[in-house]
Amino acid sequence: MVNLTINGKQVAVEKDATIYDAAKACGIKIPILCHDKKLHPFGGCRMCLVEVEQMKGRLIPACTTPVTEGMIVQTTTDEIVKARKLVLELLLLKHPIDCPVCDAAGDCDLQNLTYEYKVNMNRFVDEKFNHEIDYENPLIERDMNRCIHCGKCARICDEIVSYGAYTFINRGIEAKMGTEFDGPLNCEFCGSCVSVCPVGALNSRPFKFKARWWALQKTKSVCSYCGTGCQLTLGTKDGKVLTTIYDENQGFHNGQLCTRGRFGYQFVNSDKRLTAPLIRKNGKLQEATWEEALAEVTSRLAAGKSDPASVAALATPRLTNEELFLFGKLFRGTVGTDNIDHSAGYAHEALTKGAVASFGVAASPAEIADVQKSNLLLVVKSDAYETHPVIGFEINLGVKRKGIALRIVSDKKGKLTRLPGAKTTVHAPGNEVALFNALCKSVIDQGLAVEGVAGLDALKAAVADATAEKAGVSAEEIAAIAKEFASAEKALIILPIGQGYPGHNAALANAAANLAILTGQVGKEGAGLLIMGEKNNSQGAVDMGIYPKGTGLNAAAIIDGCANGNVKTLFVAGENPVVSYPNRAKVEKALENVEFMVVSDLFLTETAALADVVLPACSFAEKSGTFTSLGRRVQNVRKAIPAIGLAKSDFEILNAISQALGGARYNNQGEVFTEIAASVPAYKGLTQAGLKDEGAVYPVALAAKLVPAAAKAAAPAAGKLALVTGSALYHCGTMSRFGEGPMYVCPDAYAELNVADAAALKVEEGDQVTVTSGTGAVQVVAKVGKRVPQGVVFSPYHFGEGSVNTITDGAEVTYVSVAKK
Repeated sequence: MVNLTINGKQVAVEKDATIYDAAKACGIKIPILCHDKKLHPFGGCRMCLVEVEQMKGRLIPACTTPVTEGMIVQTTTDEIVKARKLVLELLLLKHPIDCPVCDAAGDCDLQNLTYEYKVNMNRFVDEKFNHEIDYENPLIERDMNRCIHCGKCARICDEIVSYGAYTFINRGIEAKMGTEFDGPLNCEFCGSCVSVCPVGALNSRPFKFKARWWALQKTKSVCSYCGTGCQLTLGTKDGKVLTTIYDENQGFHNGQLCTRGRFGYQFVNSDKRLTAPLIRKNGKLQEATWEEALAEVTSRLAAGKSDPASVAALATPRLTNEELFLFGKLFRGTVGTDNIDHSAGYAHEALTKGAVASFGVAASPAEIADVQKSNLLLVVKSDAYETHPVIGFEINLGVKRKGIALRIVSDKKGKLTRLPGAKTTVHAPGNEVALFNALCKSVIDQGLAVEGVAGLDALKAAVADATAEKAGVSAEEIAAIAKEFASAEKALIILPIGQGYPGHNAALANAAANLAILTGQVGKEGAGLLIMGEKNNSQGAVDMGIYPKGTGLNAAAIIDGCANGNVKTLFVAGENPVVSYPNRAKVEKALENVEFMVVSDLFLTETAALADVVLPACSFAEKSGTFTSLGRRVQNVRKAIPAIGLAKSDFEILNAISQALGGARYNNQGEVFTEIAASVPAYKGLTQAGLKDEGAVYPVALAAKLVPAAAKAAAPAAGKLALVTGSALYHCGTMSRFGEGPMYVCPDAYAELNVADAAALKVEEGDQVTVTSGTGAVQVVAKVGKRVPQGVVFSPYHFGEGSVNTITDGAEVTYVSVAKK
């Protein structure tokens, strides 16, 4: 520790701290414009100038000057204040005084410091900038006339997002923050630049002219898209969510959000929201009262109690833990059916079957904090950035700042492959298990395996014939990855799962876990396996037991049961199987066939449109409860606005049904969490109040064991392309289609082709193409590039129009033909 004195206060800080850090630690405010705690110190604005007794004769920037033992610092002398006023006058010299119409007014650091330092005149005169304002970007407005050259936008885009959309161009008085060839901003639209801009140079277009910052109510909550569990602050006014507010102190991610989290909130106030219950009468859905709708539902479920096997229920892992717990209690307990599931049945099995078999728990042995504590990251599929962008930021930071080695095994390249030192091994589609088996065999053959591990003999026998060739890669690559992984002090495998990745199943989780266990990379920080659930509460849905436990039907079997008449009543809470489950025609036919289907959802989705009763449900912003992120962190979700229309939370809906059927009744969702803490071992001792803002990571006791995983042979089909599905960066599930931000930048389904395949097919970027499989055909827009290898086509699964699940059947790879329309 280093001891110093600031304004007469004694303070001790870490030796790598700056004067600014030390002042902050002892409660002394030093003004800043170019500094952000997530970024490297820049020292550009000079607002943080201070005096140091040992460095007399000049003022020095506090944000870039490291502390030294015995340093004596003054932060507010007359000379310092005079210097700061001069800095503000110079910044205001070119800066337009258009605060009345600037969206940043009230949230502008320059405005606030000008007021604080009483700069009510300017001794200098010059012409204002007259840069053309960039209105072309649908999400980010760039007015470089207001820019103060702090460089934070360029630094966050480079250091954390790793995109590099901004750079300083020109020199001297002509210098400005520019883009590639000084054209319109064209990036991945995460909005990180907007979040750190200290003035109104970068604005969120969806928020423009919606409200003044001081008129917003702020509510801390958790993002409702992917499983990362990013904390966010909702800015609300008049019962509407109008923006998300940046808070550098929120969460492990320091307030950093992706496109979905920052710009995808508009679905909450969408004019497409359901606002009243609907009942099908004479073949059409018609508005009804809650009493009528719930009477229909409870009557049907009451009848189903005499034949529980004829009742089934599907839930989305977007519900809160409390809602999911009540969902399971209602259907498994009160109605008596074990036919309950979520995420198409396969998208959670890496946890519910894979992790259970390999580690003895239905959760990852690693947590998010392990990403930056590792020495080597082995990422399964480059899509990990698309599925969980903020985890991608963590990987970016680890690689670029800490020198963590990055190895990617994937069926295509991606953004992660461009990180410094990253090595990507592109394998044949669908051969992930074969690849991990080959890695395990190589570890054994190289004498790198940990001896005495449970199941070692069985694994040796199972991988005896595993080869690199079967995975579609070279033996040299397998040997190199195996050696690097085994030799690393701490190595972590990152495995995304989800409905777009049917091959990321229990077998792949076992195969990946085998590599970690075999090399001793478990049970220590920075190592192990991080299984990344797709939705915001995927881990919670597993923890609450929303999958068949005994002889019940899984999601696929439930669909089959609807088709053959064995399932007569189906309750769907927030799932949209028509779009998100494989084989759309089969799913639609099954749901049309089921005698009675009730759907609770925010929107009249493709599935809800087939229901007999539709119940309008609340979004995450309209209710309280808890979500559990992929890192086992349980966090509070807080109600920010009243319910839209007559919508009710799923807790209210399920509680009313449960009470009507003679089941449990709760006065509030908090009572359910108390019961969760008493009955779910991992949640023992947790309370909602105790979670506070930061949440709590529940511990796991691992019983690691090697579990042989059989690799399926993915034989290529002659003359066909291998279709792989997955997630687009801007979307998560099917809900993001109702967010304006994601739809501005990625509105349509597409098929991504290699340039060589596209040339052979005479297809160009933007062409309409027909993709045909043995299941059906779909027309989508073509994207052409070098990201996917020759012979492979990629398509995201989120869209209703051009739904790729029209042509899939649940296999890891679907062989298709592609033709220009």
